[in-house]
Amino acid sequence: MNSKLPGVDKVEGVRFSIPVHRRLELLDLIQWDSLQLDGGFYSSSPWLRHAERTADRPPFYFTAVDGDRLCAAMPAYPLSLEAPFTFCRPDHVIDRISVEATGLPTGWSKQLMPGLACGARNPSHSGIAAADDLDMRTQRAMYEAVVEKAERVARDDALKSVAFLYVDATDDGLRAVLEQAGYAALHCETTYSLTLPPSEDFAGYLARLRTHRRGGVRRDMRALEAAGVTYRVRSLSDDLVGQLAPLEAQLYDRHGTVGDEASLRAVLHSISNNVAGHSEVVTAEVDGQLGGFVLIFTHGRGLYARQAGFDYSVKGSLPLYFGLIFYELVRLAQSRGLSAIHYSIGAGEVKESRGCAGVEQIAYVKSFAPQIQRRVLDLAQLSPPRS
Repeated sequence: MNSKLPGVDKVEGVRFSIPVHRRLELLDLIQWDSLQLDGGFYSSSPWLRHAERTADRPPFYFTAVDGDRLCAAMPAYPLSLEAPFTFCRPDHVIDRISVEATGLPTGWSKQLMPGLACGARNPSHSGIAAADDLDMRTQRAMYEAVVEKAERVARDDALKSVAFLYVDATDDGLRAVLEQAGYAALHCETTYSLTLPPSEDFAGYLARLRTHRRGGVRRDMRALEAAGVTYRVRSLSDDLVGQLAPLEAQLYDRHGTVGDEASLRAVLHSISNNVAGHSEVVTAEVDGQLGGFVLIFTHGRGLYARQAGFDYSVKGSLPLYFGLIFYELVRLAQSRGLSAIHYSIGAGEVKESRGCAGVEQIAYVKSFAPQIQRRVLDLAQLSPPRS
């Protein structure tokens, strides 16, 4: 790629500029959001407001512009070892991959930090959004230009690495560009979504499950009905946050991680204030007591399940997790005519058992230190992509 003019790139007759901004208010948000297709909520402006206002350092917003038209867009986050967003930090992700492959953390992953995490600050679908009418040659040229610009910006900002930590295995265009640019490719996670065919009702959803699983779901639903479990959908408000944070902290504690209730409350307050109009809470009550919640967002034709919490003294042995996270969300999404529920990573067997399908997520990492990059490449040989 030859740079012909400042901020303008020319690739085999394709000509466009690559502006970079540090504040969301400087973007044409109507054009930006129009590029975020199905699955792209965490790169859309409602979530980006929250992400920017809770970032430890201002994000970068990379764009590819042809005249007055925005053709490609990507947020990116400079993250330090102190950043709390561990699932989007290259050092944390690399160590997690190393533990899975070898049984031990690397011992050197901190040398990737501070790093630039490209794509949404969310553990799934790290990519570059592009206009869907671009031909493959133009799209690839824009991908190349954005990736090259991200590396230049990272070096100028004294960052030690650039990473796209959750690239869809199906994103052939971006994968080809990153591999050609020398990024190591490592299997990272699998992200899950539940597709909801048009006009399907809950009985139709059940019919798609395996026979033995349908029986289990019916047993769950009978137990929940017998216990008098009721569900409500409410807007996330500052008043409600005080009830939810303790339940989320219990969930963390249940799974072996200390739940910092004050930090969880601060995150929920930020979402309440910055993602207003898109954030809702589905609650489950048992005999009038709050037993659990799940925070959801609606964007386009998708529903996104973000975070949850439970009062285990109220929940007891009830299958409240399945009732709240799956059955009630299916009913809600169907009632709104939505086409998918996006569940992100983790708990793969459980999600598949309730009808979800997975997309492999591949971590692409480049260290600017040759010796560290060699180690990342060696680790990639032990944990190759599964596709």
